[in-house]
Amino acid sequence: MSNLTSHESLTSGKRWRVLLVDDEEFNHEILELSLNKTDFSLVSAINVAEAMRVMVSDPPDILITDAMMPGESGFSLIEKVRARPETANMPIILWTILEQPDGSVMDASRKADFMVSKPFYLSSILETLEKAKEMAELNALTASKTLPATLFQKAL
Repeated sequence: MSNLTSHESLTSGKRWRVLLVDDEEFNHEILELSLNKTDFSLVSAINVAEAMRVMVSDPPDILITDAMMPGESGFSLIEKVRARPETANMPIILWTILEQPDGSVMDASRKADFMVSKPFYLSSILETLEKAKEMAELNALTASKTLPATLFQKAL
């Protein structure tokens, strides 16, 4: 029997846990409602300390963090997540209103995998979550050294 498995069988029925770290309660409420009928479920934290407790006790599949929060920033959280071997490859989405005058994301955000500007469009965050999910799937497959047959089919 081959160790190649179809991509669908590895992820079908999975509910992807998304940790949102933001000090604005409204953002948690709107995202939770928006994810209600998707294959994503929301875990909430309002600051870096709370987020790190979640990271240690039950790491999510994907992290969304605000850049600017009271106390430690989202940039600090990204550094901490990247420093832990268990979460180093976790897809990270940075959402922020911070931009440089030329419109580019601040240099510190380079450690995030994706960026969504605030205010955000729901379609934009859902699209970015789908990309982050694909990244998480690929990371899991790479870690398990099991490549799905669909990757080979796409390559042919």
